[in-house]
Amino acid sequence: MARIAGVMGVVAVLGIPAAFAANPCDEGRERTGIGVAVRDGVLVVDAVDAGSAGATTSARAGDLVLQVNGVVPRSCAEYARAVRDARDGDKALLLLVGRADGEVALALGRRTWGGPGGAPAAVAILPTPAVAARRPPLPEAPPPFPPDVAVSVDSVVTDLGALVGQTRAGLGRYREAVTNARRGVETLAVRKDATPETITTLRRVARLHEVAVIAWGDMDKIRERNGIPQRLPIPDAMTAPFFSGSPEEQAIDEFEFLRETVASEPSGGRFSESSGEWRPTVARRLAWEQAGGTLGGVASTLATAP
Repeated sequence: MARIAGVMGVVAVLGIPAAFAANPCDEGRERTGIGVAVRDGVLVVDAVDAGSAGATTSARAGDLVLQVNGVVPRSCAEYARAVRDARDGDKALLLLVGRADGEVALALGRRTWGGPGGAPAAVAILPTPAVAARRPPLPEAPPPFPPDVAVSVDSVVTDLGALVGQTRAGLGRYREAVTNARRGVETLAVRKDATPETITTLRRVARLHEVAVIAWGDMDKIRERNGIPQRLPIPDAMTAPFFSGSPEEQAIDEFEFLRETVASEPSGGRFSESSGEWRPTVARRLAWEQAGGTLGGVASTLATAP
């Protein structure tokens, strides 16, 4: 009895509701505000605490729990393992729930697992040696244009700004336009026709569009796999696989904001690796948004330059 009292005292000191501590249906509820239950053999959201992270995602009691990150849980224990994996790995918690009006994706960011009050955990600006060592190398840039091809900062900015408009012609035309825009950036770098800061920023914009190309390719794979016609949109919650060292992982490691698109990380060894899963529809949209915002800053700087 003394030992039990001691454990309960620790729970109280840590601020974890005692009722949640040992119940797998309430795993992580002190942070997510979401409790689940099995009803008629189906896992459902049983409770959403007012003012919690779960409440801000519009989670509802009665939602069917279809997927949690890369797991399709059928029991509270499986749900608890998925929540612990997200918490221990400092990853976003992505839930796909079912309602009468269709499927809805709910996302709880990594700050859910932060300190008291949901404050985000400290983030290192520079990668640790261990993280840097495991990162796959970035793809090589395409070659610059020949010397007889005229290239200027203004022409490269214009080409980068026109890329989203090229998407109407399909992935092939867009990919070609992205490659040519990146070649323009590398031409500026070789000819030293722009400052190092401008080159770095323009490379980022071009690279973001290269990421959008990767995501678009995975979206086409989802269409083929699920028989989705081109005229219909792909739901944000649908995922595509990626492996260690793949272009997808390169992009995710390069751009921190893409972490929120990851449903699960690759796992296993060299000869028996299981794929991770990411949401390419969201990744493409975020890449375009980041590219547009970054290029807008460059254009504004050039417009005000003497």
